[in-house]
Amino acid sequence: MDVFQASVGVSAVVLTLTVVPLMAQTAADSGAGAPAQDVATTPSAFDGAPPPVPPAVIARAADGRVTVRATRVDGPPRVDGALDDEVYSLVEPANGFIQQEPYEGQPATEKTDIWVTFDDENVYVGGRYWDSQPPGRWVTTEMRRDYNNITQNENVSVVFDTFHDRRNGFFFQTTPLGAIRDQIFTDEGNQNTSWNTIWSVRTARFDGGWSFEMAIPFKSLRYRGSGPQVWGFQVRRMVRWKNEESYLTPVSAAWGNFAIFRASAASTLVGIETPAQSVNLEVKPYLASTTTTDLAASEPFTNRWTRGAGFDFKYGLTRSLIADVTVNTDFAQVEEDVQQVNLTRFSLFFPEKREFFLEGQGTFAFGAPVGASAAVAAGGGDTPTLFFSRRIGLSRG
Repeated sequence: MDVFQASVGVSAVVLTLTVVPLMAQTAADSGAGAPAQDVATTPSAFDGAPPPVPPAVIARAADGRVTVRATRVDGPPRVDGALDDEVYSLVEPANGFIQQEPYEGQPATEKTDIWVTFDDENVYVGGRYWDSQPPGRWVTTEMRRDYNNITQNENVSVVFDTFHDRRNGFFFQTTPLGAIRDQIFTDEGNQNTSWNTIWSVRTARFDGGWSFEMAIPFKSLRYRGSGPQVWGFQVRRMVRWKNEESYLTPVSAAWGNFAIFRASAASTLVGIETPAQSVNLEVKPYLASTTTTDLAASEPFTNRWTRGAGFDFKYGLTRSLIADVTVNTDFAQVEEDVQQVNLTRFSLFFPEKREFFLEGQGTFAFGAPVGASAAVAAGGGDTPTLFFSRRIGLSRG
């Protein structure tokens, strides 16, 4: 998913167009209604099993590679986590998860069922996670959004490679408590953990385990034009109370936790039909004001007011062309609660949270910013970061 980014600055207005070209074997998205190439019947689109024949929803090749079929629903399911809608009794689930840890290649010891459905607005992922132990044994301690400790709980992760380029994708994660974690990643591991989008998830418990339902709007994703699609798809389940990790498509234990980002090893999802272009518009205004009193100044003053205002504007011109506009950017906005301290350099690193600087960021994330955490620095050492937006707007440090 190579990205070309051009910026134009006019006074306090900055405009960025982020262009996401399509795969080499497809034509570029020429507009809102441009049909996608139907590659569902192209053998080269699959790394293994051919598409399953209805009513089957999953097919496995001899090497374990999986093809899953999504099912269109006439009406949206009730997203409450209970999986009591009729579709879950009429449509077979995808299952047969394979361990990555502790016994690579062996069947998972806890049963997992997965459903992928969609309508004209959302793609839905439902799961029923059977567990041989009562809830009191489960590890469920974390509710903070995007926090790394979510992975230390019982959890499920879902990845969509919407361009099916086997390199990039969207990551969604939840737990029995309904915690939320979302990311985008490029080149099978360059994660943008600051990315947040609009989606919903609900979880529930049943006698014998827990279940979940995710509703992800098509507006929240990027993909080639409308119509039939072939995506990459991967699901990971972590049974944390016994440290078992299993995947819908088998992955190597050598990849560790980053195996979920190995889009080249993911299964293939067929049957998805994306809607025609709809309005994808986000506007985030802000207001800020301060009052200052300085009686020691050469000209003492009291209650001097300053004020500022601006907004960020995002508009989807097409499914692969996003316009970002920022007017009088609030460069002071930071997420202090997720600041990272680098003791070796005695410096602070604040992850980027401003929408304008997040679109397409992963493509330019070379090296690691000075002051980054050890985990971040491990990816690039002391290599200068070409795109470190936290430095934009600073003067004399």
